[in-house]
Amino acid sequence: MTTSTIRMPAVPKKIGNAAGVLAVSLLVFSGVGALWGLLRPAYTGTLGEGGQVTLDQSFNVEFTSYITFVAATGLLSIILALSVYIISPESRGPGMLWWLLFVAGFSALSFYFVGLWATSLVHPIPDPDTLAEGVIVSLVPSFSPGVGLAAAPFMAALTYWCCALVTPEYQDDSALLE
Repeated sequence: MTTSTIRMPAVPKKIGNAAGVLAVSLLVFSGVGALWGLLRPAYTGTLGEGGQVTLDQSFNVEFTSYITFVAATGLLSIILALSVYIISPESRGPGMLWWLLFVAGFSALSFYFVGLWATSLVHPIPDPDTLAEGVIVSLVPSFSPGVGLAAAPFMAALTYWCCALVTPEYQDDSALLE
């Protein structure tokens, strides 16, 4: 009796690297997005008659959420591009640059939606019919990231391209040893 083993074809290294970049990026961006959502500032106010809320604060919560979204996704994209460039030299090239553009954009969307979900857990929208007048309520308004979604792919591509620009190319491996 003979036993035969079925060998699955090996995944090409570049495809494996690209899949790993996507998986790690989505996990990291989603995790930081959840943290961002939990820490977003909120408006606090007093519920008045007719469901009207009188706000106690004067600073712009939407802008704070927007700028922290852009800064966090941009910084994560820089770290992503640097990591890919340094850790995976065999995948360097225009293909990885374009892949990083896609991954950073998709990861920024993941950051945003996971952050909104986390915010809704911490600051649920109260039903005005169940609240009495004079109750203090906390509200985190939604915001549209708009052009802020382009910050992450732009920063990833710029970082990766700058790394490629300043990295010297050696014709001979022996030059590395000198």
